[in-house]
Amino acid sequence: MKLLNSNLVMIAELLSDGQYHDGTSIGKCLNITRAAIWKAIKKLEEYDVPLNSIKGKGYRLEVPLLLLNQKKIKANLKHRSVQLDILEKTTSTNDYLKKFTGQNQKIIICMAETQTQGKGRLHRNWYSPFGENIYFSILCPFEKDISELSGLSLVVGLAVCHAIESAIELSSNCLKLKWPNDILLNHRKIAGILIEIEAESNGFCQAIIGIGINVNMNKAPKNCIDQKWSSLLKATKNFQDRNILGATLIDSLIDYLERFSSNHLSVFIEEWKKRDCLANREISLISGSKEAKGICAGINENGCLLLKTADKKILTFSSGDTTLLK
Repeated sequence: MKLLNSNLVMIAELLSDGQYHDGTSIGKCLNITRAAIWKAIKKLEEYDVPLNSIKGKGYRLEVPLLLLNQKKIKANLKHRSVQLDILEKTTSTNDYLKKFTGQNQKIIICMAETQTQGKGRLHRNWYSPFGENIYFSILCPFEKDISELSGLSLVVGLAVCHAIESAIELSSNCLKLKWPNDILLNHRKIAGILIEIEAESNGFCQAIIGIGINVNMNKAPKNCIDQKWSSLLKATKNFQDRNILGATLIDSLIDYLERFSSNHLSVFIEEWKKRDCLANREISLISGSKEAKGICAGINENGCLLLKTADKKILTFSSGDTTLLK
């Protein structure tokens, strides 16, 4: 686990203008040594960043690469008192925050440029190429019993949708949610959520909320993602500044989590209904080793999915994997 190097951030931004820059001009512009430049260039090559090099002309990036910038993110935050750690590489942002659990009762946020063991629900791998997407986790304390956190993933999904639509020019309400934690754009997955909760005594617990958003990813190896996916780049045809989106995500999450902490899932039900892509659709749900099919009848006050079977029974599920049936 390594903090993101500021030289790498500055060089990537400089080389993103589409022009060639030689080592001497880079050093003068950024006031850094040739050794530091060489080290950053080798780092970009190590992460398979598309980089052109011509002797006598220098280097340029084939596509823009705006790396995460702590100062820029914090400058755009409404909630500026949070601790924000930005990593170059880590196993996963959730793993990084686990070392802080039980030590404090404040919000801590981790973002990373790449993950070596990124993960989603049900132990699935989360493809995490360098510098393209948002890999994000927030450690949030709750003065609640763990049983009162049912529906948390649904609220987080709503917060993510609100953040994306606030930061990016998309058609209104185009993002949909697939219970329990997938965010879809044009029927393709664009973001996911993984929540890990640690219960403490006296009605106190901490949640590590992991979020992955496909931002500037244009392609991925076929064996790395096993479902239909999209990205904000694919949807808008424009590269997005992950710093602006990251700041908006932090503010949106904190706002939604404060409302959830003070109230209950019930205050979000109507908002969920507007984004629910499964409601009144025929679905298959796998929970454990069992599969059930029927019509999705929405969610209850605890965030459980309601499934109406062919014999008119209403089944309730607190967890599971859902698939739309044609």
